[in-house]
Amino acid sequence: MRADRGFTLLEVLIAFVIAALAMGALFSGTVSGLDSTAVAARYDEAISLAKSHIAAIGRGAAIATQETSGADGESFTWHLRIREAASRQLALTDQDRANDVKPSRAVLYDIVVTESWKAGGRTRQVTLATRRFDVRAAEGT
Repeated sequence: MRADRGFTLLEVLIAFVIAALAMGALFSGTVSGLDSTAVAARYDEAISLAKSHIAAIGRGAAIATQETSGADGESFTWHLRIREAASRQLALTDQDRANDVKPSRAVLYDIVVTESWKAGGRTRQVTLATRRFDVRAAEGT
């Protein structure tokens, strides 16, 4: 009686098919992970750009109600909306009146910055919102 040695052609083909399917699954998972990493990096960049727009508000100039937009580099666009949320006249003390301090009011502003970009045929966006106070001379004085 002859002992079987080695594998048949059918067994080798089945092993190759199983290996190919496993490699395909690994490749698909790797590509998906790389795509997710790229998307996360773009979100991180968009958040950083939006934070820089918020940080610039009120630096060197009074905050004012406005709605503006523009381009951030080659692929990002931004939209800024500043609206007055509330205001209150600040009371003057007798000492303030004696020192000829002009009346002023505190204004609370709602600030919303949206960064958007296109990726993979879709428009993606990040929106950051905050509030800021600004104190200014009362109108009509």
